[in-house]
Amino acid sequence: MFIIALANQKGGVGKTTTAVTLASGFIQHEKKTLLIDLDPQGHIAFSFGFDKNPGLYRWLVLDEPLDKIVQTVRPGLDILSSDKRTENVKRHITLMDFRETILLERLKESDYDIILLDMAPSLDVLHINGLVACDWVLIPTRPDAMAVDGVKEILLTMAEITQRGHQFAGYSILPTFFDRTTRETITQFQEIVKTFGERVLPPIPQDTRVREAAAYGKTLWEYSPNSPAMSGYQEGKTQVGGYKQIVDRLLEVIDG
Repeated sequence: MFIIALANQKGGVGKTTTAVTLASGFIQHEKKTLLIDLDPQGHIAFSFGFDKNPGLYRWLVLDEPLDKIVQTVRPGLDILSSDKRTENVKRHITLMDFRETILLERLKESDYDIILLDMAPSLDVLHINGLVACDWVLIPTRPDAMAVDGVKEILLTMAEITQRGHQFAGYSILPTFFDRTTRETITQFQEIVKTFGERVLPPIPQDTRVREAAAYGKTLWEYSPNSPAMSGYQEGKTQVGGYKQIVDRLLEVIDG
């Protein structure tokens, strides 16, 4: 089992789109995958054409078995949904002993190959739980100064967690909403690479099909598998970026 947390303390960076697209990509490689929504907005279920529901609340507060409350949204892919009752989950966990490791302890019982945690942009007890539980942190970020500041905040939080004894297998930074025609985007992307070096993955191009797919309750793999967000952009004879390439890169890490 390999757990990936998708985190950025700045919202609007494409976390949920990335979580849904990667999860859908992993099952193409026969990886049994669970996608857990830790955000009260509950957009994971919506992205697959399902209604929001209190799955996370039922699991962590009512102690219902995980296998009884997950929803199978595609063959090999389950989701654990979230809604406004996730705020009650946070209050419940805060009152518990060992409150920062609850998620880790619960996930030890699961039999998935890959678990993705889509985390809210706020730094709260669920956010800390997600970081403590994960092996790898994937940090989506827009190529702009405010989003990059969110990356730095996540790295500071990870450093604090490491000092408490948790060891991450690693982390990577995923530039999203990449527009090669905009000078500011190029400049900020170059700054990200300059600052974080090999931790930076190939970018995800800006693509209107991302919004369209979510509106129809479809994944990008289903709605537009050859779109720029999926396949990247052409650089000479090379295809650069896109979610297909990111799936491959992460599978290299997971399969070691």
